[in-house]
Amino acid sequence: MTRSTSLEKTIYRHLAARIQSGFYSDGRRFPSVQEIARQFGVSYCPAQRALKTLEKDGLVRVARGKGTVVLKKPCENYLESDTFRERRAALADLAETLKLLSPAIAFQGLCHMAASGVPFDPAPEKSGRIRQWSGVAPLFEDACLALGSQTASSLYYDINAFIQSAFTDLFHAGKGETGQIRFPNHLAGEFAASFQLCAAGDHAAAKNRLEKLAGFFFGELARLLHETAPGKTALLEQPFSWTPRKGRTRYCDMIAIDLACKINEGLYPPGTLLPAGTVLADIYHVSAITMRRTVGLLNRLGVTRPVNGVGTRVVSGRDPGMADRLNALMPGNNLRTFLETFQLLAVTSEPALRHTFPRFGPEIRHSLQEAFSVKEGSAAITAALSASLRGIVLYSPLAALREIYSKITLLLLNGGLLRFSRIEVEAGWPALSEKLANALADGDSGRFARAFRQLLAHLFVSLKSHLEKRGVPGTGEIVTPVFPD
Repeated sequence: MTRSTSLEKTIYRHLAARIQSGFYSDGRRFPSVQEIARQFGVSYCPAQRALKTLEKDGLVRVARGKGTVVLKKPCENYLESDTFRERRAALADLAETLKLLSPAIAFQGLCHMAASGVPFDPAPEKSGRIRQWSGVAPLFEDACLALGSQTASSLYYDINAFIQSAFTDLFHAGKGETGQIRFPNHLAGEFAASFQLCAAGDHAAAKNRLEKLAGFFFGELARLLHETAPGKTALLEQPFSWTPRKGRTRYCDMIAIDLACKINEGLYPPGTLLPAGTVLADIYHVSAITMRRTVGLLNRLGVTRPVNGVGTRVVSGRDPGMADRLNALMPGNNLRTFLETFQLLAVTSEPALRHTFPRFGPEIRHSLQEAFSVKEGSAAITAALSASLRGIVLYSPLAALREIYSKITLLLLNGGLLRFSRIEVEAGWPALSEKLANALADGDSGRFARAFRQLLAHLFVSLKSHLEKRGVPGTGEIVTPVFPD
């Protein structure tokens, strides 16, 4: 089931990873079907199917009225398994990506938990190395889930399923008996101190502490990965992959809406040709097959027409009724998904850009310069956002970061229909545009990333307010990020 993307198999992978990590060892109770369904925000059936598959694979025994008993791990010696060998390089890459992003995500979650009065008990058990680590593991999960975002939760579950027990097994193998107790205790203590700083309103100190903690943890992990003998080289390396909105994503619909919006805005006027399919596939980070489906959909909508031997010609320009026709393509929760994704982007953009900005190629820098020169604010913001995301996807040296941001780019297309609405997004743009342009000219990654994050924070507030007024379900649950400036 490890390569499937359906809801029940996502649940299966997460629970199997927890079993592999020893989370349910030493008598810790396995969750019921109802508890699994609540955790993942799904109905009873997917949760039950996942549990039944765990039982079929011999990992658990489900006893009616007596709960579920864990029988064995998926792999008894994970560091010597083919799975670990296949993922070893990707795990090192993912660890570097998490070193960048996890402090920002944890900081937002802790801020919300502190502001909401959520009880926080980071103390791990006093004995047993499995208990030590299983006491630490939920801390980041709780912080991530506190964001109120199914998109962020999806990312966490896919990361956890990919890591399985690799990180804990590496620390068990690389630390002595004393270290196996002291190390998780230190992590839990630092997390608790960060929470207390958030509760006291000292956000800058909390954020700084979490960044230092991530540097310490992932620095040790990188050392242990380097020291671990790789053993037999795998024939195929398995990269990390994030599949949000599992089982119901049609990227061709989302891309069709984005292209139709651009046609409606005059970017592709009637009579002109759309870029070639290979060019569009590269722009949207999808396959050629997906782009062929997208263009076919635009043709059926009457927006474009294929011309044999020439390409795809735009035949429909500005159309007031376009929004209603496009709205039928998207599921009802698309705007909530858009806002969740925008939240994740706002939270993680500063470390991602600070890391990648120095590597931007000339074409990305030129696109940003052009965006900052556009007079109309909404169009300029859209162009700057698009160029920056594309810069990360193209030029980040971290495959996991490229994967995450390519999916963020696609998920943001869920908000394409908002471009037919009147939303106040331009306030403050002239000043921020000048900051961004100056930072770009000076090559200052820190200033550029900070100004970009300020822009996204402002946009998030405007977008959330607009969607709440429209009555989009669930948007009030999505936490507004807090940024110390």
